[in-house]
Amino acid sequence: MNMDKEEVKRETVCVTGAAGFIGSCLVKNLLQKGYVVHATLRDPENPAKNSHLLSLPGATERLHLFKADLLQHGSFDSAIKGCDSVINLATSTDFQGDVVNNTVDGTMDILRSCKKAKTVKRVIHTSSMAAAYPLNEDGQFKEVLDESCWTPVDYIKHKDDFSGIYALSKTLAEQAALRYGEEEEIEVVTVVLGMVGGPSLTPTIPGSVSTMLAPLSGNGLLYEILVSSKSMLGSAPLVHVEDVCSAHIYLMEHPSAAGRYVCCSDPVTVADMLNFFRKRYPEIPLAFGTEEVEDESNKVFVPISSKKLIDLGFSYKYDIEGILSDTIAFAKQMKVL
Repeated sequence: MNMDKEEVKRETVCVTGAAGFIGSCLVKNLLQKGYVVHATLRDPENPAKNSHLLSLPGATERLHLFKADLLQHGSFDSAIKGCDSVINLATSTDFQGDVVNNTVDGTMDILRSCKKAKTVKRVIHTSSMAAAYPLNEDGQFKEVLDESCWTPVDYIKHKDDFSGIYALSKTLAEQAALRYGEEEEIEVVTVVLGMVGGPSLTPTIPGSVSTMLAPLSGNGLLYEILVSSKSMLGSAPLVHVEDVCSAHIYLMEHPSAAGRYVCCSDPVTVADMLNFFRKRYPEIPLAFGTEEVEDESNKVFVPISSKKLIDLGFSYKYDIEGILSDTIAFAKQMKVL
């Protein structure tokens, strides 16, 4: 047999929410590793939403786009059919609707599609540190943020602002995913992400990048979100998009991966970020950063532990300087700074 001409079976990975910041970078990295990728988008025929994916190396041969929507039951069936693994990045962003129920129901629908497919070996579900506030039921900080931390539902369910709704949706969706995995004997691994920075393939600036840049851009609402993340988490958890994608693929491939994994390479205070911007980019004036805010930023610092992920053999490539420098370079490229 001529092995050079023998067709090699490539594993197929479905990436839900593939058009976004993390999703498009993940599709790029999976294609680079030789995977066949099924990418779901709400509007796969729209060039404004798919051109950055279709132009990736390997896309012509191994990337397939599928239309799917969290609000439409069964819409992920076609994309997941025949896949070996699924990486779920899809989440509800319609904050005019029932975000919490839409996110939980959509997550469950994707998992049911995985069970129906009968080929899926593992599901990687993307969560957030909004689901891992290191708080006791009385609202006091724990000593460290790790996989044992779950955002107290009773503490946040009465909050009707963006942060409360988002935290509740991510917490309940992750808990439901892990519970479904245990009940239905499907391997479900969750990745608890910090605030993601770095360059994006998307044609617009991702929300987390805009939030990270708020001290320079002058966006008051986003700056409040940045400061509030410290008030809920005890620090500002930063992670580079390339480390995020590497962690997802690592956990998808590692035979011993199981349960939750915190993914944050460099937790810092808001004051640390302000000082970095001030020293490294003196030509860009800070829009925020009074002494009062800096003092407040330093009052609480809860260490964030990625020990479980690191003990599995994963290593981060980017520290705070790499994350923030790449984020600034991207912003300059997009001409928003």
